[in-house]
Amino acid sequence: MAGSVVVNGELAGSLSAQDRGFTFGDSVFRTLRCEAGRLWFWSRHYAKLAADCARLGLNCPAEATLLADLALLVPTNAAIRITISRGVAARGYACDPTAPVTRVLGLAPLPSYPAHWFSTGAPLRHCDWRWSRQPGLAGLKHGNRLDQVMARREWHDPTLFDGLMRNIDGELVSGVMSNLWLRCGDRLLTPPLVGEGVAGVTRAWVFDWATQQGYAAVEKPLRPEALAQADEVILCNSLAGIVPVAGDGVFIWHNFSLAHRLRQAWLEEAARESIICPTS
Repeated sequence: MAGSVVVNGELAGSLSAQDRGFTFGDSVFRTLRCEAGRLWFWSRHYAKLAADCARLGLNCPAEATLLADLALLVPTNAAIRITISRGVAARGYACDPTAPVTRVLGLAPLPSYPAHWFSTGAPLRHCDWRWSRQPGLAGLKHGNRLDQVMARREWHDPTLFDGLMRNIDGELVSGVMSNLWLRCGDRLLTPPLVGEGVAGVTRAWVFDWATQQGYAAVEKPLRPEALAQADEVILCNSLAGIVPVAGDGVFIWHNFSLAHRLRQAWLEEAARESIICPTS
């Protein structure tokens, strides 16, 4: 990788210790996949970044500005994180709405997943740590990810793909790093993200695809017992894409037919919706 971090348009720039993204988690971010210099689902990611910024009252940088920042990084095959924080401020919670935001773009190696996870399913576990409830932040990918950090601390087994998290009422919300789908016949069920959770770009794409294919994609509160009735369990995020689940330590699934169709469609759509990363 030619570069690793760009801060406010400066390659290898520094971040102030008074930045509100650091001191308060007062920020939003997106993580997207880059392969062969092409940014997967760029338009969807930028639209979600702008929408999340608007909900927190952050001024989202122009698309051209972020693409120019990415050009400095010269990504080829990388996981890209774009963070927008409220910027530098004096001590205290009050903020200046006219202060410039801080934008940080960084590269990391693409995660490597065992090939058999995508054919015969990946294993996962159930987490004890619960999602905190805050309807005002539900669906946002904001900078405070302590719930996910604490849940991820519960295991160190590299053979597990993810852990399922519940809310304070014991209902399923998502994986630590992925959104959750259950196929029950021709219905695709996913938890509603009204009190907690992150509304991922890939989750939104699954809604679109499933509806076009004649499936009933429905947001529905799901308790862990619902897993016993599922024909398939599927996880998704922007780096791994569509991941069929083989088991959760309680139940085992052998049907991956929809997950395979979804994954192939996701790969094809990624090719259509990718853009070439500009070069500086």
